[in-house]
Amino acid sequence: MAMDKDRKREIVSEYKQRKTTGGVYKVTNTANGRYMLKAEVDLQSFRNRFNFSMRMKSCLHPKMQKDFSQYGAEVFTLEFLEETEKKEEESAMGFKDRLKRLEEAWAEKFDPEKAY
Repeated sequence: MAMDKDRKREIVSEYKQRKTTGGVYKVTNTANGRYMLKAEVDLQSFRNRFNFSMRMKSCLHPKMQKDFSQYGAEVFTLEFLEETEKKEEESAMGFKDRLKRLEEAWAEKFDPEKAY
């Protein structure tokens, strides 16, 4: 059953108009306290990738592979530290730059020796 063209246009339009919520996240290895801190343009998409990766028992990032192999997926947790919406007048690059500054501010709050 083919989707009618008007409905398809409506769905695409809704997708384009949705608010983009980015921010800073932290993935923590609860077995040894090591962590990865990153800024992401779309936190919900990242949460989906994280959950899928953990369910499939696949490592999320190459820097964590050794610990992932040693401890398994169960020890990794995801935490959103700060969320922010992209402003209407803000360019994609401007949003990424703002997120990068947020990431740098959060990085100062954690022990750099424990970062992946």
